[in-house]
Amino acid sequence: MTNRIMAAVLIAGVALCASPVWGDAEQGQKPTESAAEQQIATVLDAIVDALWLKTDEYWHTGDTEPVIGICRMIVQLDPKFAEAYAVGAWISRRHGEDELALVFYEQGIEHNPDSWELLSAVGYSYYWLHKKDVPTALPYLKRAAELPSPAHIKRLYARGLAKAGKPQEAAEQWRKILKEFPDDRFAPKELEKLRQAEKAE
Repeated sequence: MTNRIMAAVLIAGVALCASPVWGDAEQGQKPTESAAEQQIATVLDAIVDALWLKTDEYWHTGDTEPVIGICRMIVQLDPKFAEAYAVGAWISRRHGEDELALVFYEQGIEHNPDSWELLSAVGYSYYWLHKKDVPTALPYLKRAAELPSPAHIKRLYARGLAKAGKPQEAAEQWRKILKEFPDDRFAPKELEKLRQAEKAE
């Protein structure tokens, strides 16, 4: 795989050197920086697309372990490729590499701070899958819930608050969900549970 990638980079380099932009430089004219950058970006996009297609091939063969390394390569070339972090983390977890999965998530959030998908995924990982660490999970779930995310992500935060022993904050979150999603079938039930628990104390 590495040799193939290196070959693609070399071919891309040859293509760039042969392009009109670099041809002007050979004639004593300075290449246009924006045009050169655009060509480089185009080449990198093509390499990233090819690598991403490769993950799909491995997925269909059932040999998913190489996907981890490919996802690492993808995010090095394109740190904004949020889905590659998520897939790399998910595959890592399937192969028992929980710590590596968290690294994928953390790096993904660093480069994609407004990705509710990554925020909720790492929160879920800490909460339900990684040592049941609810206090560590809550800030991620909170940030995910505050973003324009679907109802089930906001519910995840509400349940996390209840699990952390914060019933009032949980109730407030359920009320927010009900206000944003009036037809939500879970919020009224959860609010009633919290009211009953408060009466029983």
